[in-house]
Amino acid sequence: MEQLSCLQDRLAIQELNHRYATHIDLHEIDEWVGLFTQDAVFDEREFDSPLFTGHEEIRAYGHILVETVQYALHHMTTHVISSLTATSARGIAFAIVEAVLKDGFHARHQVIYRDRYEKIDGQWLIAERVLKQTVPAEIFNEKSQSPVA
Repeated sequence: MEQLSCLQDRLAIQELNHRYATHIDLHEIDEWVGLFTQDAVFDEREFDSPLFTGHEEIRAYGHILVETVQYALHHMTTHVISSLTATSARGIAFAIVEAVLKDGFHARHQVIYRDRYEKIDGQWLIAERVLKQTVPAEIFNEKSQSPVA
């Protein structure tokens, strides 16, 4: 029975990662924020964003993304879950993120998420998500599809 519980937890954490991508890509900010613990840390400082802590700061950042991003696609790839216990885990996930910005630019980022998860009231949530760049970002002018230096 313990193996089944472990498998169910792993699947739930993978589903959490996919829901993260789906909700932010569809601009469903409240649903996206609901995937984080109340005191979660969301760290995109490597991408010149401030550190966001807690639902309100993460929600405010989500609304900034909605204001600047026309379309987005988080293509979630490799996801490794480690240090799994009954109530906590760590994970590493890779993603290719495509975005068409409202200012006419197209951005492509290849990132790695370094995560910490917590199971609260039977639900897995993101307690900490730190984004790191894996290769340099590509920014294109939408009209010419030429890289912008």
